[in-house]
Amino acid sequence: MKKISFEKERCMTCHNCELGCATVHSSGKNLISAIEENVMPRIHIIFNEKKNVVAAEQCKHCKKAKCIEACPEGALYQDKRGMVLLDWDKCTGCGACEEACPFHAIRVTAKCIKCDLCKDVSDVPACVMYCPTGALTYKEA
Repeated sequence: MKKISFEKERCMTCHNCELGCATVHSSGKNLISAIEENVMPRIHIIFNEKKNVVAAEQCKHCKKAKCIEACPEGALYQDKRGMVLLDWDKCTGCGACEEACPFHAIRVTAKCIKCDLCKDVSDVPACVMYCPTGALTYKEA
């Protein structure tokens, strides 16, 4: 299965990946729509000033995903390729998945928000396409 890799040395914390993600997940597929709809990106670039290090918080599509185990509704599942996906209709927004994820890759507002590798949008995840430095790549894991 292809996964997103992050090279922190190449990241300049521009947050273009977040903007691209929010844009493609908006109904209008443009930045204005993303802002108006308050679309939350599925990737978060975090800069730790004390340690002077940058990290990407994004779903790793774990083989033994703790978020799937924690979900009481069975809303999170793994497809045949190994992607951890969400059944939107089953999600109650309880937050158990968010608490269980060791990578802080899930946010819960009304419902679970997590990376879907842009499966219904593009062959390459938007965060990778929008990254100007190549800090994010999409390759076979």
